[in-house]
Amino acid sequence: MDTNKAYAQLDIEQVRSNKWWHHRWFKIACLCFIILAVLTIVLVLLLKFVILVPEKLDSTTTKTTTLSTITTTISTLTTTTTSTTTTTSSITSTSTIITSTITTARHSGWSNTGNMTELRMEHTASLLQNGKVLVTAGFYDDTHLNSSELYDPLTGSWTSTGSMNQGRDGHTASLLPNGKVLVTGGIGEQDYLNHAELYDPSTETWTVTNSMKDKRNFAAACLLADGNVLVTGGFNGDTILDSVEVYDPSTGIWTTTGYMAEARDGHTASLLPNGKVLAAGGFSRHTFQNTAELYHPSTGTWTTTDSMKDRRDYHTATVLTNGNVLVTGGSYGGITQNSAELYDFSTETWKTVGSMNNARHNHQAVLLNDGKVLVTGGSNGSRALHTAELYDPSTELWTTIGNMNNARDYHTACLLTDGNVLVAGGSGDSTDLNTAELYSRSIRTSITIDKMNNIQDNHEISPLTNG
Repeated sequence: MDTNKAYAQLDIEQVRSNKWWHHRWFKIACLCFIILAVLTIVLVLLLKFVILVPEKLDSTTTKTTTLSTITTTISTLTTTTTSTTTTTSSITSTSTIITSTITTARHSGWSNTGNMTELRMEHTASLLQNGKVLVTAGFYDDTHLNSSELYDPLTGSWTSTGSMNQGRDGHTASLLPNGKVLVTGGIGEQDYLNHAELYDPSTETWTVTNSMKDKRNFAAACLLADGNVLVTGGFNGDTILDSVEVYDPSTGIWTTTGYMAEARDGHTASLLPNGKVLAAGGFSRHTFQNTAELYHPSTGTWTTTDSMKDRRDYHTATVLTNGNVLVTGGSYGGITQNSAELYDFSTETWKTVGSMNNARHNHQAVLLNDGKVLVTGGSNGSRALHTAELYDPSTELWTTIGNMNNARDYHTACLLTDGNVLVAGGSGDSTDLNTAELYSRSIRTSITIDKMNNIQDNHEISPLTNG
């Protein structure tokens, strides 16, 4: 009897154990199913919103055009009796309505192009009349470079061209009406420079021209309406300059003209539609400047104009399509600015516009074909930047765009004939650069044509009776 009870008790325990394991396995299966479902949902979300996300478009324009085609068929039935002629005309009208939708999408982005033959910063870049870009000199590894090279947009490659007679950085480069490039000043291996030379694209060689009266580093040069070149301010190794000189390409001679009201280097000089030149900001002998002044080529004199709201040097100044001047960024007493201001040349006053998304100095600004301004790179005071943004004159606001492939300051940016922007060289996060990249704004157009069903209309003209 006790044995039977023992066996019965064992059977009960076995059943309980089986039930417990069944519940246990059921819970494990449910948990695995839940985990699998969560992983599936996460994977779907990643595919939809990250991996397979469509390319972001800057703008989309849709235009719908409706065309109507009408076809008319006329049939005539004539019945003749002995005394009466009856004519009945049946007209069948067929209308075909065709609707075409044209969608234009504009998108932008950065892409790498060929590397320069040398690493360089504080160089210059000039768009030549043949569409190529001339890059000159610069600084690398404690060396003031005298090399120059050409970028060909058709091949995306660089080739070395004639070397300059003097190595330099912090110089100016101006494209002359005759197609040559005038390079002035800077700092060389031994001293600050007043040396100037000309590059001839037809021979790809450099020739020395007359030297400036003053040595100048970080001066500002501006091509005047008459084809002469105005060079302003700069640093000569001892003091910051208020002197100004004009170069005449037809004679190769420099002439001293009126002095600025303020000595300045790291400033900007911009040609206005009225032929005057706006000099703004920079560092003087005592302080950072927010002052601005106007050069009058007809008299060779300067007059002060409205001051900027912020003091700044190593900023940018861009003449917009309406002739006003956009000034961006710069530094003041070790503080990097993100502010921007607009100079109205007709009223000779400044106003504040939207601030950039990133504070920056030693950056570059380029006027695009659509009237917007592209700002690239620079330094925020502690490191080089790879950010870029667009200024829209219609809203006076900034929009961030895709980052450059390399962080860089002391670089160059040049608008090409195809509307793309070439950015080259500069100083990166840890080393100087020879890399180059292109900012492009391309347009994609798609056409959709929808044809509606034919619409037919039959009617009959009342009979005419003759007789």
